Amino acid sequence: MSDGIVIRHLQDMAELRATVPLQRAIWGMQDVELASPHTLRAVAHAGGAVIAALAQGRMVGFCFAMAAWRERELWLWSHMAGVHPAFQGRGIGYRLKQAQREWALDQGFRRMAWTFDPLQSGNANFNFNRLGVYAQHYSVDHYGAMEDGINAGLASDRLEACWQLDAPRALALTRGQPASAEAPTELPALLFVDAQGQLQQRRAPSFDAAAYSIDIPPDIAVLKQRDLPRAQSWQRLLRTSMTALLQAGYVVTGFQRAGGRYSYRLTRAEPQAPGKH
Repeated sequence: MSDGIVIRHLQDMAELRATVPLQRAIWGMQDVELASPHTLRAVAHAGGAVIAALAQGRMVGFCFAMAAWRERELWLWSHMAGVHPAFQGRGIGYRLKQAQREWALDQGFRRMAWTFDPLQSGNANFNFNRLGVYAQHYSVDHYGAMEDGINAGLASDRLEACWQLDAPRALALTRGQPASAEAPTELPALLFVDAQGQLQQRRAPSFDAAAYSIDIPPDIAVLKQRDLPRAQSWQRLLRTSMTALLQAGYVVTGFQRAGGRYSYRLTRAEPQAPGKH
């Protein structure tokens, strides 16, 4: 590529070991939280994918994924994907995910999934608006207590992104085409900040709207530094609002940044034909 970034699949132990300092740089991980080179070697050897981005021979990003049995079919489960802080904002993460996608389709996978912190607005925007995912599952304190530089201070709640690799929206985004998206509309909000700056949660006696919105803070890392109790309150309210809607049959279908608000859109799931997922 003209920008000097090379995407490469990893198999060699020396290259796999180079992911360790990269993981520390990206996530500030302790040793117990790292994906070991031996684990990555097993993943690559057993038919998974370990993919790296290199700049002038230096590893600046990587991801790895393995097969998972979900909903009576094989999906590709992406466990880690990240880019060195000094190289973020250059589209490297997008290229890594597209490399995963191309490899997955070549191997016969049609869906890929991974978890992410639903309070991270940058990840939400990337997943929904750059890749075209949807989400149906919320996991409370998924990894237990985490002490790395990104997750410390909050429970490790995770939203599961599902990427239908050959869906029309995903295909359009992959080709750089404008994908059809729900137009920004004023939806009933279950979690929002009022005019006085207070967090407000609405608890609907029944869910009868076609769609709802749930707000998150613009930058959870900054909020944690300034006001950890408020960050913890926001997580607790997000958890109860989102799990209630998911349990009622709604699906997270979008993420919007408009008018100073950062909001998930949850839409009532369409009934599925018998035998389809």
